[in-house]
Amino acid sequence: MPPDEQTMATITIDEKQYTVEEGRNLIDAAADLGIDIPHFCYHPGLAPDGNCRMCLTEMEIRPGQFGIVTSCTIRIKDGMNFRFNSPAVLDNRKGIMEFLLINHPLDCPWCDQAGECKLQDHSFDHGRGHSRFVETKRVPPKKDLGPHITLYTTRCILCQRCTRFCDEITGTSELGVVQMGSKSEIATFEDVPLDNKMSANVADICPVGALVTKDFLYKPRIWHYDKVDTLCPGCATGCNTTLEVMHQKIYRTKPRHNEEVNGYWMCDEGRFCYHGWQDADRLTAPLMRVDGELAQATWPDAMDAAVSGIRAVLDGEGDSAMGVVGSSMATNEENYLLRKLGAEAFGSPRTGLARKPDGEAWTSKSGFHIDADKSPNTRGARDMLGAGSLDDILRGIGDGSIRGLYILGGDIGRTLTPEETDAFRKLEFLVVHDVHRSDLAELADVVFPGAIPFEKNGTMTNAQGRVQRLGPAFPPPGGAREDGAILRYVGQRMGVDLGGTDPAGVLEEIAGNVDGYAGLTYDLIGDQGAMTGGEGPSEAAGG
Repeated sequence: MPPDEQTMATITIDEKQYTVEEGRNLIDAAADLGIDIPHFCYHPGLAPDGNCRMCLTEMEIRPGQFGIVTSCTIRIKDGMNFRFNSPAVLDNRKGIMEFLLINHPLDCPWCDQAGECKLQDHSFDHGRGHSRFVETKRVPPKKDLGPHITLYTTRCILCQRCTRFCDEITGTSELGVVQMGSKSEIATFEDVPLDNKMSANVADICPVGALVTKDFLYKPRIWHYDKVDTLCPGCATGCNTTLEVMHQKIYRTKPRHNEEVNGYWMCDEGRFCYHGWQDADRLTAPLMRVDGELAQATWPDAMDAAVSGIRAVLDGEGDSAMGVVGSSMATNEENYLLRKLGAEAFGSPRTGLARKPDGEAWTSKSGFHIDADKSPNTRGARDMLGAGSLDDILRGIGDGSIRGLYILGGDIGRTLTPEETDAFRKLEFLVVHDVHRSDLAELADVVFPGAIPFEKNGTMTNAQGRVQRLGPAFPPPGGAREDGAILRYVGQRMGVDLGGTDPAGVLEEIAGNVDGYAGLTYDLIGDQGAMTGGEGPSEAAGG
């Protein structure tokens, strides 16, 4: 429902009146007002459960008569009256905190959750500061729940966010509560490990550090990291993510909320895919073929070799003899500049697109989708290049009308097919952008060292047509460069000005020249993206 059609309600909180959206959860409505109601079991992506009792508040049940209720299970109606800070509410919160900490090991100095632990925060803000429990604490053993998750059972407060995630979101229901009373514990069923495609999300939503990913155990404290908002490069869904980075190294990837794309979640394959990119043996200097072998070269020498080779093809065979091939791993801006380079510097309309074969698609119980297309920007690359495959390029090489190619590589997960290898070997001259010595790079005459997705600035278009921004976590290593900067340098050497270096400026040019992108700007895209499909500025309105 559009905001102007929403029904608003007037409520009272601690004798002050507020206007909020009717039907909204009380915890969320209070948060919109800047009021923090402490809670553990409530998560906006899960159904409210009301089991931790930390969000207790007083609500007027009859005129002048208040009763204790759980805030997470209350939906706003007009005229409601609450007390968030009455003596009864504050005393109940202290009692709940004391109860939750009875068996807790108080191991904050070495707990991986330190710095982002709600139990630590709420104990400081709402606890008694001491415990009256003098009996021996229970020390249940640590549990290996699955390939990605470990349970530190002593820290668990049984909020059951994890069990509800497996029931409501993935629908796999591997987790449950076993035993009774004070012996209750989270556990997997016998011979059924926590091994679904989204299992690591349970560590994100665990508020107390009981569930942790094995990937992030014993890492530096969270306050040492720079946080960079970007996109997952794992598939065409385009999940919004935040990278935690220190000293040009990624330590953790977490999902960033976008209700239109990934909600609060991401898949395990996308979460941990940064290892493959980070561990690649990167190219840090250009390569050029000398006496039949690729050898490291300076940028000026490699650029001279590339421009000379391209001009030799054009002078000998004519304009259409040089083709360009974009990449579904490159940004919209990079693919747009490649097509512009081909048209204005090579005089060639011959364009193609290189991408991996499709993989497995999967949709969770809640509707979270992993796309079969394992490249993040196939739709955007098609829009920018006007081509969806390599077929036209391979036919041109086969009939001899294409004698040289300029290819954006940079996909560590893609290998050439035998047909592509045979075709590229027939070329007179091949220029490649790549991030490592791939089988494509090994066929090239000149290789320019490019950037991986975590080093790029620009936009990508996901499978649904949503244009989203990705941000660089750190610069490319050594002498590697962003592909857009390399394309502009080649253009200058070929006597063509491809424009400025700012991706926002290139996007403005795209908006004026590419169907469906009219009116899109960096400001309009923001941190949640904007849909393609508008014919004019007024129609590119986000959505």
